[in-house]
Amino acid sequence: MSPPKKSSTGTRQNLILKTIGLGIVGLALIGLVFSSVFSGDSSAAEELMFGSYGDKDILYTYDNSFGNAVRHSLNSYNSSDMGQDVHPIIHRLAWQEAYNSIVYHTAIKYYLDQSGYQPSSRTIDRQILEYARYQTDGEFDERLYLSMSPEVKNNDRELAGDWLSMNTWIGDVLDSQYHSAAQMDFLWDMAARENSYDYVIIPFSEFPEHKVIEYGRENSHLFSSLPLSRITVESEEQAEELISQYREKGETPESFALLAQEFSQDFYAERAGSMGETNFYLIDEVIGRENADNVYKLKEGEIAGPFESEFGWIIFRADGALTSLNLTEQIQDVRTYMMENELGIIEDAILERASELRANTVNTGLFLSAMAEEGFEIKRTHMFPINYGSVPMLGESSEGSDDAALNGTASSDEFWKSIVGLTEVGSISQPVVLNNTVGMFALASSASKERDDFWEEEVKSEITQSRQNDFNTAILNESELFDNQFSSTYNRYFAPRQE
Repeated sequence: MSPPKKSSTGTRQNLILKTIGLGIVGLALIGLVFSSVFSGDSSAAEELMFGSYGDKDILYTYDNSFGNAVRHSLNSYNSSDMGQDVHPIIHRLAWQEAYNSIVYHTAIKYYLDQSGYQPSSRTIDRQILEYARYQTDGEFDERLYLSMSPEVKNNDRELAGDWLSMNTWIGDVLDSQYHSAAQMDFLWDMAARENSYDYVIIPFSEFPEHKVIEYGRENSHLFSSLPLSRITVESEEQAEELISQYREKGETPESFALLAQEFSQDFYAERAGSMGETNFYLIDEVIGRENADNVYKLKEGEIAGPFESEFGWIIFRADGALTSLNLTEQIQDVRTYMMENELGIIEDAILERASELRANTVNTGLFLSAMAEEGFEIKRTHMFPINYGSVPMLGESSEGSDDAALNGTASSDEFWKSIVGLTEVGSISQPVVLNNTVGMFALASSASKERDDFWEEEVKSEITQSRQNDFNTAILNESELFDNQFSSTYNRYFAPRQE
């Protein structure tokens, strides 16, 4: 069991901070590292090197902190109705979680050592007195302690020192933080004022049909189509050899189809190489404009290539004649192409329309009714503060609704620029692009929240967690002191079980 909790009458603030300190980001398994210190296991195991942090090696043995963390991580998966046979993916995840916790633990020990900190022998002695494995009826039993092997006692003292070091770090780094009254007041001012907004969304699908037709006519070559077959292989040499075989076999559709079925390394091999009617722009995307022009000059039965692409070397065969754009039948193809490749044109057109609608009504106070007359649905957001990035301590997020158009608004510079200046009910924002739509917002209501008794403590907890997030990121992703050998060591010892 883990070192027992001592009685405390600390404030709710300290309880929150200590709870977070023991479980927050990157230390989620640290408690588990120590929770089996007194299990009595003393099995010998090979010592495995998983890397280092600074001058401290990250070693695994069955009985050390890493071993304890691995067992508890695996048990946490098994206890979720996973059964005893852990799936290879779950096995690796469990080890990775345990490893991350030990990396954090090792980094903290490194920095504590750099500071010169060492828990005293007397402090460790006092901690050992509280360990359940050495107690009888709740009291320290010297006979039990003396009956344990030196290895077990040394291991217990090492882990007790680790536990004390961790708590020292938590106390110094987390519990000792100072937050000025001015800082708290500033954050409350940001969180207290909440607004809701009426808004309309103009989707990009409102892009006018006549502009789609205009674009199609100006770029008709993109939508010309040709029935094609293709063969894709790894090398230019192999492609040239297949071209020779095709010619030797009389350049017939059947001979190309057979070669595609036998040698092609793409989806179309299952269809004997046939791509069917294929728009020019699709081939342009694969092999470039100049090469696509050569393909679309082919007469029926002719081949072109090989052309290098990201998929390999491709040979094309024309299975019929070229068909020009038919706007009556292909207007949706043109619109789809524009949505994928010409979003800027659509965006500009919808923004222009939105700006015109706004300009015509912004001074009349009839914006919402005018939008309704235009056929747009008027929606209203929930109440939320100016909360860029959805910071939990500031309250609700602008994204807290089922409207997909608002997804991403919390981190959108343009969204906040458009609404932050709306201070009078009824004032209307400039149009803003949101997820293939253009939105306009009108301030609907504004209110201030009451400051509750626990808000300040919750904010301090959020700040603590944010600081710990930054620490974890720095440890795992940014520190030059971290030598990460997890994958190589894990694969060397466990890859066979995954085959």
